[in-house]
Amino acid sequence: MVSSASSTIIFPPSQTPVRVRMVDTTALMTVRAESFVKPVQKPGHELLNLTCVAFLIEHTPSGRRVMFDLGVRKDFWNYAAVLQKRIGSVIPSLRVDRDVPEILAEKGIALDSISSVIWSHYHWDHIGDMSLFPPSTELVVGPGFKAAPLLLPGFPEKLDSPVRTSDFKGRELREIDFKSSSLRIGGYGVHDFFGDGSFYLLDTPGHCIGHMCGLARTTAGNDSTFLLLGGDICHFVGDIRPNPRYPIPDPVPADVLDRDSGYFPTPCPCSLFTDHHPAISHGIQSGAPKQTPFYKVSTLGSSAYVDPPTAQESVDELINFEQSPAVMVCIAHDEALLKFLPTLNRDPGSDLNNWKSAGWKEKCRWDWLNELPRNGKPGRKPIVEGFWRDGKPWDRSKMGEDGEREAEEAKKGRS
Repeated sequence: MVSSASSTIIFPPSQTPVRVRMVDTTALMTVRAESFVKPVQKPGHELLNLTCVAFLIEHTPSGRRVMFDLGVRKDFWNYAAVLQKRIGSVIPSLRVDRDVPEILAEKGIALDSISSVIWSHYHWDHIGDMSLFPPSTELVVGPGFKAAPLLLPGFPEKLDSPVRTSDFKGRELREIDFKSSSLRIGGYGVHDFFGDGSFYLLDTPGHCIGHMCGLARTTAGNDSTFLLLGGDICHFVGDIRPNPRYPIPDPVPADVLDRDSGYFPTPCPCSLFTDHHPAISHGIQSGAPKQTPFYKVSTLGSSAYVDPPTAQESVDELINFEQSPAVMVCIAHDEALLKFLPTLNRDPGSDLNNWKSAGWKEKCRWDWLNELPRNGKPGRKPIVEGFWRDGKPWDRSKMGEDGEREAEEAKKGRS
Protein backbone atom coordinates (compact mmCIF):
# COMPACT_ATOMS: atom_id res chain seq x y z
CA MET A 1 0.00 0.00 0.00
CA VAL A 2 0.98 3.61 -0.59
CA SER A 3 0.90 5.96 2.37
CA SER A 4 1.69 9.63 2.73
CA ALA A 5 4.60 10.62 4.91
CA SER A 6 2.69 13.72 6.01
CA SER A 7 -0.70 12.17 6.76
CA THR A 8 -2.45 8.95 7.62
CA ILE A 9 -3.90 8.45 4.15
CA ILE A 10 -3.71 4.83 3.00
CA PHE A 11 -4.38 4.17 -0.68
CA PRO A 12 -5.70 0.73 -1.65
CA PRO A 13 -3.33 -1.10 -4.02
CA SER A 14 -4.08 -1.67 -7.69
CA GLN A 15 -2.14 -2.54 -10.80
CA THR A 16 -4.54 -0.60 -13.05
CA PRO A 17 -4.24 3.13 -13.76
CA VAL A 18 -6.51 5.27 -15.91
CA ARG A 19 -5.36 7.75 -18.53
CA VAL A 20 -6.28 11.34 -17.64
CA ARG A 21 -6.40 14.26 -20.05
CA MET A 22 -7.46 17.77 -19.11
CA VAL A 23 -9.89 19.89 -21.12
CA ASP A 24 -9.84 23.67 -21.08
CA THR A 25 -13.56 24.40 -21.09
CA THR A 26 -12.71 27.99 -22.25
CA ALA A 27 -14.77 29.54 -19.43
CA LEU A 28 -13.37 32.75 -17.96
CA MET A 29 -15.18 34.47 -15.10
CA THR A 30 -14.87 36.64 -12.04
CA VAL A 31 -16.86 36.09 -8.85
CA ARG A 32 -17.23 38.05 -5.64
CA ALA A 33 -14.66 36.67 -3.22
CA GLU A 34 -16.80 37.14 -0.12
CA SER A 35 -19.14 34.37 -1.27
CA PHE A 36 -16.29 31.88 -1.56
CA VAL A 37 -13.51 32.66 0.95
CA LYS A 38 -13.06 34.29 4.32
CA PRO A 39 -11.77 36.65 5.41
CA VAL A 40 -11.46 38.61 2.16
CA GLN A 41 -8.27 40.65 1.84
CA LYS A 42 -9.26 44.25 1.14
CA PRO A 43 -8.45 46.16 -0.86
CA GLY A 44 -7.15 44.16 -3.78
CA HIS A 45 -8.78 40.72 -3.66
CA GLU A 46 -12.51 41.45 -3.75
CA LEU A 47 -12.87 39.38 -6.92
CA LEU A 48 -11.64 35.87 -7.67
CA ASN A 49 -10.42 35.06 -11.17
CA LEU A 50 -11.73 31.65 -12.20
CA THR A 51 -10.95 29.45 -15.16
CA CYS A 52 -12.60 26.02 -15.44
CA VAL A 53 -11.25 22.60 -16.40
CA ALA A 54 -12.81 19.20 -17.02
CA PHE A 55 -11.18 15.79 -17.36
CA LEU A 56 -11.34 12.94 -19.87
CA ILE A 57 -10.70 9.60 -18.16
CA GLU A 58 -9.93 6.47 -20.18
CA HIS A 59 -10.09 2.96 -18.73
CA THR A 60 -8.07 0.66 -20.97
CA PRO A 61 -9.33 -2.74 -19.69
CA SER A 62 -12.96 -1.91 -20.49
CA GLY A 63 -12.36 0.56 -23.32
CA ARG A 64 -14.64 3.03 -21.54
CA ARG A 65 -14.24 6.81 -21.69
CA VAL A 66 -15.68 9.05 -18.98
CA MET A 67 -15.91 12.81 -18.63
CA PHE A 68 -15.56 14.32 -15.17
CA ASP A 69 -17.47 17.63 -15.42
CA LEU A 70 -18.28 19.66 -18.54
CA GLY A 71 -17.67 23.28 -17.54
CA VAL A 72 -20.01 26.06 -18.72
CA ARG A 73 -22.16 25.65 -21.80
CA LYS A 74 -21.19 28.08 -24.56
CA ASP A 75 -24.74 29.42 -24.87
CA PHE A 76 -25.07 30.09 -21.14
CA TRP A 77 -28.07 32.30 -21.86
CA ASN A 78 -29.96 29.05 -22.55
CA TYR A 79 -29.53 27.64 -19.06
CA ALA A 80 -32.63 27.18 -16.89
CA ALA A 81 -34.41 30.45 -16.16
CA VAL A 82 -33.41 30.59 -12.49
CA LEU A 83 -29.76 30.23 -13.48
CA GLN A 84 -29.99 32.95 -16.10
CA LYS A 85 -31.24 35.35 -13.46
CA ARG A 86 -28.54 34.31 -10.99
CA ILE A 87 -25.69 34.53 -13.48
CA GLY A 88 -26.84 37.94 -14.64
CA SER A 89 -27.07 39.34 -11.12
CA VAL A 90 -24.19 37.87 -9.10
CA ILE A 91 -21.43 37.11 -11.62
CA PRO A 92 -19.54 40.29 -12.62
CA SER A 93 -18.06 38.86 -15.84
CA LEU A 94 -18.19 35.73 -17.99
CA ARG A 95 -16.93 34.52 -21.34
CA VAL A 96 -17.20 31.03 -22.88
CA ASP A 97 -16.04 30.39 -26.43
CA ARG A 98 -16.46 26.61 -26.85
CA ASP A 99 -18.59 23.73 -25.59
CA VAL A 100 -16.72 20.70 -24.26
CA PRO A 101 -18.55 18.32 -26.67
CA GLU A 102 -17.42 20.59 -29.51
CA ILE A 103 -13.81 20.40 -28.29
CA LEU A 104 -13.95 16.62 -27.91
CA ALA A 105 -15.30 16.08 -31.42
CA GLU A 106 -12.73 18.43 -32.93
CA LYS A 107 -9.93 16.43 -31.28
CA GLY A 108 -11.21 13.09 -32.57
CA ILE A 109 -13.11 11.98 -29.47
CA ALA A 110 -16.48 10.75 -30.74
CA LEU A 111 -19.28 11.68 -28.36
CA ASP A 112 -20.79 8.21 -28.62
CA SER A 113 -17.51 6.87 -27.21
CA ILE A 114 -18.19 8.65 -23.90
CA SER A 115 -19.95 6.05 -21.78
CA SER A 116 -20.52 8.34 -18.77
CA VAL A 117 -20.49 11.97 -17.81
CA ILE A 118 -19.91 12.49 -14.10
CA TRP A 119 -21.10 15.76 -12.61
CA SER A 120 -18.98 16.64 -9.60
CA HIS A 121 -22.14 18.58 -8.71
CA TYR A 122 -25.08 20.19 -10.48
CA HIS A 123 -23.94 23.83 -10.54
CA TRP A 124 -24.04 25.65 -13.86
CA ASP A 125 -20.29 25.99 -14.33
CA HIS A 126 -19.79 22.20 -14.25
CA ILE A 127 -22.79 20.67 -16.03
CA GLY A 128 -22.28 21.99 -19.57
CA ASP A 129 -24.95 20.89 -22.05
CA MET A 130 -25.73 17.19 -21.67
CA SER A 131 -28.23 17.33 -24.55
CA LEU A 132 -25.28 17.36 -26.97
CA PHE A 133 -24.34 13.81 -25.93
CA PRO A 134 -26.20 10.80 -27.39
CA PRO A 135 -28.70 8.88 -25.19
CA SER A 136 -26.11 6.11 -24.78
CA THR A 137 -24.07 8.38 -22.48
CA GLU A 138 -25.23 7.93 -18.89
CA LEU A 139 -25.22 10.83 -16.43
CA VAL A 140 -23.71 10.12 -13.00
CA VAL A 141 -24.62 12.30 -10.02
CA GLY A 142 -23.89 12.39 -6.31
CA PRO A 143 -25.99 11.22 -3.35
CA GLY A 144 -29.26 13.00 -2.74
CA PHE A 145 -29.62 14.36 -6.26
CA LYS A 146 -32.71 12.39 -7.25
CA ALA A 147 -34.53 13.12 -4.00
CA ALA A 148 -33.79 16.86 -3.97
CA PRO A 149 -37.17 18.57 -4.46
CA LEU A 150 -35.55 21.50 -6.24
CA LEU A 151 -34.03 19.54 -9.12
CA LEU A 152 -36.14 17.01 -11.00
CA PRO A 153 -37.74 16.75 -13.51
CA GLY A 154 -35.84 19.88 -14.54
CA PHE A 155 -36.69 23.13 -16.30
CA PRO A 156 -39.07 24.04 -17.94
CA GLU A 157 -41.33 21.34 -16.46
CA LYS A 158 -40.17 22.48 -13.02
CA LEU A 159 -39.92 26.24 -13.37
CA ASP A 160 -37.52 26.87 -10.49
CA SER A 161 -35.13 23.99 -11.23
CA PRO A 162 -31.50 24.94 -12.03
CA VAL A 163 -31.07 21.96 -14.38
CA ARG A 164 -32.84 21.29 -17.67
CA THR A 165 -35.04 18.34 -18.56
CA SER A 166 -32.98 18.00 -21.74
CA ASP A 167 -29.98 17.03 -19.57
CA PHE A 168 -31.70 13.76 -18.63
CA LYS A 169 -34.11 13.02 -21.45
CA GLY A 170 -33.67 9.53 -22.89
CA ARG A 171 -30.54 8.68 -20.89
CA GLU A 172 -29.75 6.74 -17.73
CA LEU A 173 -29.41 8.89 -14.61
CA ARG A 174 -27.28 7.05 -12.05
CA GLU A 175 -26.86 8.25 -8.49
CA ILE A 176 -23.81 7.11 -6.52
CA ASP A 177 -24.55 5.42 -3.19
CA PHE A 178 -21.50 5.80 -0.96
CA LYS A 179 -23.24 3.95 1.89
CA SER A 180 -23.11 0.71 -0.08
CA SER A 181 -19.34 0.53 0.42
CA SER A 182 -17.31 0.52 3.64
CA LEU A 183 -14.19 1.67 1.80
CA ARG A 184 -12.79 5.04 2.89
CA ILE A 185 -9.74 6.93 1.70
CA GLY A 186 -8.40 9.77 3.82
CA GLY A 187 -11.68 10.15 5.69
CA TYR A 188 -13.86 10.34 2.58
CA GLY A 189 -16.47 7.78 1.59
CA VAL A 190 -15.47 6.03 -1.64
CA HIS A 191 -17.08 4.49 -4.71
CA ASP A 192 -14.79 2.35 -6.90
CA PHE A 193 -16.06 3.45 -10.30
CA PHE A 194 -14.57 0.71 -12.52
CA GLY A 195 -14.28 -1.87 -9.74
CA ASP A 196 -10.51 -2.29 -10.00
CA GLY A 197 -9.08 0.60 -7.98
CA SER A 198 -8.20 2.69 -11.02
CA PHE A 199 -10.68 5.51 -10.42
CA TYR A 200 -12.61 6.42 -7.31
CA LEU A 201 -15.38 8.89 -6.59
CA LEU A 202 -15.09 10.58 -3.19
CA ASP A 203 -17.97 11.79 -1.04
CA THR A 204 -17.05 15.42 -0.32
CA PRO A 205 -20.16 17.19 1.03
CA GLY A 206 -20.76 20.80 2.01
CA HIS A 207 -20.73 22.81 -1.20
CA CYS A 208 -24.09 21.51 -2.41
CA ILE A 209 -26.19 18.36 -2.51
CA GLY A 210 -24.23 15.42 -3.92
CA HIS A 211 -20.82 17.06 -4.36
CA MET A 212 -18.14 14.52 -5.32
CA CYS A 213 -14.44 14.57 -6.14
CA GLY A 214 -12.56 12.12 -8.34
CA LEU A 215 -9.37 10.23 -7.45
CA ALA A 216 -7.62 8.89 -10.54
CA ARG A 217 -4.72 6.44 -10.25
CA THR A 218 -2.11 7.72 -12.69
CA THR A 219 0.63 5.16 -12.02
CA ALA A 220 0.10 1.72 -10.55
CA GLY A 221 1.73 -0.57 -8.01
CA ASN A 222 3.27 0.14 -4.63
CA ASP A 223 4.43 3.59 -5.77
CA SER A 224 1.04 4.59 -7.18
CA THR A 225 0.36 8.24 -7.86
CA PHE A 226 -2.99 9.98 -8.08
CA LEU A 227 -4.75 13.05 -9.41
CA LEU A 228 -7.49 14.35 -7.14
CA LEU A 229 -10.11 16.01 -9.34
CA GLY A 230 -11.53 18.53 -6.92
CA GLY A 231 -14.61 20.00 -8.59
CA ASP A 232 -15.70 22.77 -6.22
CA ILE A 233 -14.63 21.25 -2.93
CA CYS A 234 -13.09 24.72 -2.72
CA HIS A 235 -12.78 27.47 -5.31
CA PHE A 236 -9.38 28.95 -4.50
CA VAL A 237 -6.22 27.02 -3.65
CA GLY A 238 -5.41 29.51 -0.90
CA ASP A 239 -7.87 27.36 1.10
CA ILE A 240 -5.30 24.51 1.17
CA ARG A 241 -1.99 26.37 0.73
CA PRO A 242 0.44 26.91 2.33
CA ASN A 243 0.54 23.98 4.73
CA PRO A 244 3.05 22.34 7.08
CA ARG A 245 4.58 20.08 4.42
CA TYR A 246 4.75 22.84 1.79
CA PRO A 247 5.37 26.22 3.50
CA ILE A 248 5.82 29.34 1.41
CA PRO A 249 9.52 29.46 0.44
CA ASP A 250 11.62 32.42 1.52
CA PRO A 251 12.50 34.09 -0.73
CA VAL A 252 9.68 33.29 -3.14
CA PRO A 253 11.32 31.90 -6.32
CA ALA A 254 11.42 34.51 -9.07
CA ASP A 255 9.88 32.17 -11.65
CA VAL A 256 6.74 31.87 -9.50
CA LEU A 257 5.86 35.54 -9.68
CA ASP A 258 4.44 37.56 -12.54
CA ARG A 259 7.16 39.64 -14.14
CA ASP A 260 6.33 43.08 -12.87
CA SER A 261 9.13 44.90 -11.08
CA GLY A 262 6.64 47.39 -9.70
CA TYR A 263 4.92 44.65 -7.73
CA PHE A 264 7.69 42.31 -6.62
CA PRO A 265 11.17 43.10 -5.28
CA THR A 266 14.10 40.89 -6.26
CA PRO A 267 14.60 38.73 -4.29
CA CYS A 268 11.02 38.68 -3.00
CA PRO A 269 10.68 37.85 0.71
CA CYS A 270 7.70 35.68 1.60
CA SER A 271 6.85 38.33 4.22
CA LEU A 272 5.40 40.37 1.35
CA PHE A 273 2.48 37.93 1.62
CA THR A 274 2.73 36.39 5.09
CA ASP A 275 2.75 39.76 6.88
CA HIS A 276 -0.79 40.17 5.58
CA HIS A 277 -1.99 36.64 6.34
CA PRO A 278 -5.68 36.97 7.27
CA ALA A 279 -5.23 34.79 10.37
CA ILE A 280 -2.74 37.17 12.00
CA SER A 281 -5.59 39.21 13.46
CA HIS A 282 -6.91 35.99 15.03
CA GLY A 283 -3.76 35.34 17.05
CA ILE A 284 -1.92 32.98 14.72
CA GLN A 285 1.46 31.99 16.19
CA SER A 286 4.74 33.43 14.94
CA GLY A 287 6.02 31.53 11.91
CA ALA A 288 2.63 29.93 11.26
CA PRO A 289 1.64 32.23 8.34
CA LYS A 290 4.22 30.45 6.19
CA GLN A 291 2.47 27.11 6.67
CA THR A 292 -1.20 27.93 7.31
CA PRO A 293 -3.78 28.18 4.51
CA PHE A 294 -4.71 31.79 3.82
CA TYR A 295 -8.44 31.23 3.67
CA LYS A 296 -11.40 29.19 4.87
CA VAL A 297 -14.70 28.76 3.04
CA SER A 298 -17.17 31.63 3.24
CA THR A 299 -19.83 31.51 5.94
CA LEU A 300 -21.78 34.58 4.88
CA GLY A 301 -25.45 34.44 4.00
CA SER A 302 -24.33 34.74 0.37
CA SER A 303 -21.88 31.83 0.74
CA ALA A 304 -21.52 29.49 -2.22
CA TYR A 305 -21.49 26.65 0.33
CA VAL A 306 -24.89 25.42 1.50
CA ASP A 307 -23.32 23.88 4.62
CA PRO A 308 -20.13 25.84 5.41
CA PRO A 309 -19.07 23.81 8.50
CA THR A 310 -19.32 20.54 6.57
CA ALA A 311 -17.64 22.12 3.55
CA GLN A 312 -14.75 23.23 5.76
CA GLU A 313 -14.40 19.69 7.12
CA SER A 314 -14.13 18.43 3.54
CA VAL A 315 -11.47 21.06 2.78
CA ASP A 316 -9.53 20.26 5.96
CA GLU A 317 -9.34 16.63 4.85
CA LEU A 318 -8.28 17.77 1.39
CA ILE A 319 -5.22 19.42 2.94
CA ASN A 320 -3.98 15.94 3.86
CA PHE A 321 -4.21 14.90 0.21
CA GLU A 322 -2.49 18.13 -0.83
CA GLN A 323 0.40 17.30 1.51
CA SER A 324 0.82 13.77 0.12
CA PRO A 325 3.70 13.43 -2.39
CA ALA A 326 1.61 10.78 -4.13
CA VAL A 327 -1.26 13.16 -4.96
CA MET A 328 -1.68 16.25 -7.11
CA VAL A 329 -4.85 18.16 -6.28
CA CYS A 330 -6.59 19.75 -9.27
CA ILE A 331 -9.31 22.20 -8.23
CA ALA A 332 -11.56 22.94 -11.21
CA HIS A 333 -11.04 26.71 -11.01
CA ASP A 334 -7.26 26.82 -10.42
CA GLU A 335 -5.77 29.11 -13.08
CA ALA A 336 -2.33 27.50 -12.69
CA LEU A 337 -3.52 24.22 -14.20
CA LEU A 338 -4.05 25.85 -17.60
CA LYS A 339 -0.80 27.75 -17.28
CA PHE A 340 1.46 24.76 -16.66
CA LEU A 341 -0.31 21.53 -17.71
CA PRO A 342 -1.06 20.22 -21.20
CA THR A 343 -4.66 20.31 -22.40
CA LEU A 344 -6.60 18.25 -24.90
CA ASN A 345 -7.27 21.53 -26.71
CA ARG A 346 -3.63 22.36 -27.40
CA ASP A 347 -1.98 18.94 -27.30
CA PRO A 348 -4.52 16.12 -27.63
CA GLY A 349 -1.86 13.42 -27.41
CA SER A 350 -0.58 14.48 -23.99
CA ASP A 351 -2.01 13.27 -20.71
CA LEU A 352 -1.37 14.13 -17.06
CA ASN A 353 -0.21 10.70 -15.92
CA ASN A 354 3.45 11.69 -15.58
CA TRP A 355 2.61 14.71 -13.41
CA LYS A 356 5.05 13.69 -10.69
CA SER A 357 8.10 13.12 -12.88
CA ALA A 358 7.28 16.30 -14.81
CA GLY A 359 7.22 18.34 -11.59
CA TRP A 360 3.84 19.88 -12.38
CA LYS A 361 2.68 19.88 -8.77
CA GLU A 362 5.63 22.06 -7.85
CA LYS A 363 5.16 24.35 -10.84
CA CYS A 364 1.51 24.99 -9.97
CA ARG A 365 1.94 25.30 -6.21
CA TRP A 366 2.56 29.04 -5.71
CA ASP A 367 1.07 30.72 -8.78
CA TRP A 368 -1.97 31.79 -6.69
CA LEU A 369 0.23 34.22 -4.75
CA ASN A 370 0.01 36.52 -7.77
CA GLU A 371 -3.72 36.92 -7.06
CA LEU A 372 -3.11 38.38 -3.60
CA PRO A 373 -2.70 42.10 -2.85
CA ARG A 374 0.74 43.22 -1.72
CA ASN A 375 2.27 46.51 -0.54
CA GLY A 376 -1.11 48.20 -0.88
CA LYS A 377 -1.42 47.15 -4.50
CA PRO A 378 -4.11 44.81 -5.86
CA GLY A 379 -3.47 41.34 -7.19
CA ARG A 380 -3.92 40.30 -10.79
CA LYS A 381 -6.33 42.21 -12.97
CA PRO A 382 -9.73 40.64 -13.78
CA ILE A 383 -9.31 37.73 -16.16
CA VAL A 384 -12.24 38.95 -18.24
CA GLU A 385 -14.29 42.16 -18.30
CA GLY A 386 -18.07 42.07 -18.69
CA PHE A 387 -20.20 39.46 -20.43
CA TRP A 388 -19.45 38.01 -23.85
CA ARG A 389 -21.71 36.34 -26.39
CA ASP A 390 -20.54 34.87 -29.70
CA GLY A 391 -17.10 36.40 -29.16
CA LYS A 392 -18.39 39.94 -28.61
CA PRO A 393 -19.18 42.05 -25.53
CA TRP A 394 -22.80 41.63 -24.51
CA ASP A 395 -25.24 43.61 -22.37
CA ARG A 396 -25.82 41.36 -19.37
CA SER A 397 -29.03 43.17 -18.50
CA LYS A 398 -30.58 40.94 -21.18
CA MET A 399 -29.69 37.83 -19.16
CA GLY A 400 -32.85 36.01 -18.17
CA GLU A 401 -35.05 37.21 -21.01
CA ASP A 402 -34.75 33.94 -22.94
CA GLY A 403 -35.50 31.88 -19.85
CA GLU A 404 -38.51 33.98 -18.91
CA ARG A 405 -39.98 33.55 -22.38
CA GLU A 406 -39.44 29.80 -22.26
CA ALA A 407 -41.02 29.60 -18.80
CA GLU A 408 -44.09 31.50 -19.99
CA GLU A 409 -44.43 29.22 -22.99
CA ALA A 410 -44.17 26.19 -20.72
CA LYS A 411 -46.92 27.57 -18.49
CA LYS A 412 -49.19 28.11 -21.47
CA GLY A 413 -48.51 24.60 -22.71
CA ARG A 414 -49.69 23.14 -19.40
CA SER A 415 -52.80 25.28 -19.15
